[in-house]
Amino acid sequence: MLFIHKALTAIDTELELIKLKIHSPELFSLPLSQPHQSSLSIIPRFQNLGIMGMTELLSALMLLGGITDKTGKAPTTIAFSEVFEQTFGFSFNSIYDRQGELFKRKPYNLTKTLDALKTALIKEYKKRKSDIQKSKDEKR
Repeated sequence: MLFIHKALTAIDTELELIKLKIHSPELFSLPLSQPHQSSLSIIPRFQNLGIMGMTELLSALMLLGGITDKTGKAPTTIAFSEVFEQTFGFSFNSIYDRQGELFKRKPYNLTKTLDALKTALIKEYKKRKSDIQKSKDEKR
């Protein structure tokens, strides 16, 4: 008898909720979250970048450590790849396949993108240093 009483109480509660939903649907509507649309995008086969370049960056960041998820743990490969894909508006299709391709490279080709980044930073450093020197010379 107690079980029947509890079942009827649950049914009555459900009916009240249905009536409330019919009379006030706005109380039950959840805001639809829009998927993140990045304003950036990767040119898929761009020299020294592209999808394989992004794979290099992702893999190096993962191996370096120092990045955590909301729980304070090291993110999974999938979590890392999803952030990259959302941020830069592209898809690895399968990050594990891309990483497999990366580590099949010859050692001298393993870090093409990372080497290009280093070269770009050194070039910019030298340019700024030169600009500062020129500015000092002009003031004399």
